[in-house]
Amino acid sequence: MVNGTPLALSDSSFESAAVPPLAGSTSFSPQVWEKVRARALEPTWCGRLNDSDELRAEFLAGAAMMGYVLVDLDDAEAVAAVRSQDPALEPLQPHQLLIADVLNGPDPRAVVEVPRRGTKTTTILSWCLGRCTSRPRYKVTFSAQTGMAGVSALDEWARDGLDRIAPPDDEGIPPWLRGVKRKPAAQTRAEALFGLDAVPFDEPTTYGRGFRVLRGNTKAGVYFDNGSSFQVVRPEAKAYRGKAADVSWIDEAQEIDPEDGAALLAGILPLQDTRPDSKIIVSGTAGEQRAGVLWTFLEQLRAGKPGMGGIDYAAAEDTPWSIVENVDAAMELLATVHPGVGTLTTIERMRERWHGIPRPEWAREYLSLWPETYGERAVPGEWWAATERGKRPPLPRRVAFGVAIKPGGGVAAIVAAYRDQKKRAVLEVVEHRTGTLWLPKRLQELSRSYPGSTIAFDDIAEGKATATEAARLRPKPRLRMQTYRETAAGCIQFLRDLERGTLIHFTGQTGLDVAVERAAKRETRNDQGVWLFTPMERGDDITCLDAAVRALRNWDQHYDVKSRSDETGIVAA
Repeated sequence: MVNGTPLALSDSSFESAAVPPLAGSTSFSPQVWEKVRARALEPTWCGRLNDSDELRAEFLAGAAMMGYVLVDLDDAEAVAAVRSQDPALEPLQPHQLLIADVLNGPDPRAVVEVPRRGTKTTTILSWCLGRCTSRPRYKVTFSAQTGMAGVSALDEWARDGLDRIAPPDDEGIPPWLRGVKRKPAAQTRAEALFGLDAVPFDEPTTYGRGFRVLRGNTKAGVYFDNGSSFQVVRPEAKAYRGKAADVSWIDEAQEIDPEDGAALLAGILPLQDTRPDSKIIVSGTAGEQRAGVLWTFLEQLRAGKPGMGGIDYAAAEDTPWSIVENVDAAMELLATVHPGVGTLTTIERMRERWHGIPRPEWAREYLSLWPETYGERAVPGEWWAATERGKRPPLPRRVAFGVAIKPGGGVAAIVAAYRDQKKRAVLEVVEHRTGTLWLPKRLQELSRSYPGSTIAFDDIAEGKATATEAARLRPKPRLRMQTYRETAAGCIQFLRDLERGTLIHFTGQTGLDVAVERAAKRETRNDQGVWLFTPMERGDDITCLDAAVRALRNWDQHYDVKSRSDETGIVAA
């Protein structure tokens, strides 16, 4: 339905079905859905699907709000009939239907990575809106890379989609009077006194299009007459407090700092404690480093981790860079991974992009190629050899520890660090073992053996889970969360001490020696020079080096400062 006029589609697009009919159609045809979806480009990785007709009909309801309709793409008359109603209307593309079936899947988490100009965001938005308009009191929260980006996205969706397809009924009425005459006076007065959120949903309002769009920095979102809402929320954990959500969607997640992304997820999870069948959706394109919430979700999808669904259109990770540098080869590869080529965009347009932007950026944006770590080792071999010692003194009673876990939990390491009387950093590997089940008990033992010492950990993924488990022990291990930026500062200090010769390590610590040999630098924020150690090759184990950096930073930050009168400030997991 466009501007109140039913769409006149041909009978080839709609057939008898058990699903309630959409506005302006005879009924939704599962056969047409299957036929169109079968043409979708096969994704590189894909989670579990759900082919429920009812859930598909919900998606179509949301897509219609944005000007997209399901039509048999092989039926030229049907396609022409859609566009004759309104040239701005668009037929749904095959991969959009596939994304909808993936989002309808049973997993509580989903990740969507699609190259630029692939209608990723519009498709997820349609899915969310469809659920809101079809389900009373359904709650969706949306965050982009910044609060302003989220509000700007809403403005664009309203201008180019929602308001264009179904203009507000009160258009032409002064803003301060819009909606007042359509509500009971008592309800309007209650909202004015107590605020919109404080008024229980009772009678549906009489907005003709069934929803209203609120803009601005507060309460920005789409609010439906049935009590459902699509609310824009700042990408900060504190902004989510006191809310509830059936779906929490984070878009352009590659732009969110890894530390902030972890905190954001921690803030989102409690929203769904009381909402059955809730889901977290993370979407975006390849970022500048293999870190953060989007990369974490993608790794889990690619590894087939239970509970993680989604879809990933990406070139193979071992794609030779020579292909990217050759325009003809790059276009051939692009056609195999970009679902919008030939429908939403053209190879000619992609050639223009290839010539117009730097090659690494083009590979990320259009091939979903995340940067690998190629290059020289981060720690010069001569520096490391010059600081090795043979005799290992016993650890002092006053020492700092650091723990690191390899992504996936296959290996973990604990390293002790302190500075001697000459202010030299001393490092010693305490444990380096497979798995993580042993960690909580060992952390407790170290806290008992070295009173006053603390153990620094990374509050992301496996590190957070281990710290949570350790906190259940009695007595609790003395844990100290170390932020992403604090660890980055520790990496710089580690190299400074090595270059100056003010760092000591010992023979026989094979895990640490190998980690130093196989470590490279991974830039995290090029404009600020922030970087971390990362494996030179995928699968390399550098946990001993990560733990050493974390331990030394723990010491320098909390123990080696004379102005501190105490050693408080420990944040227990």
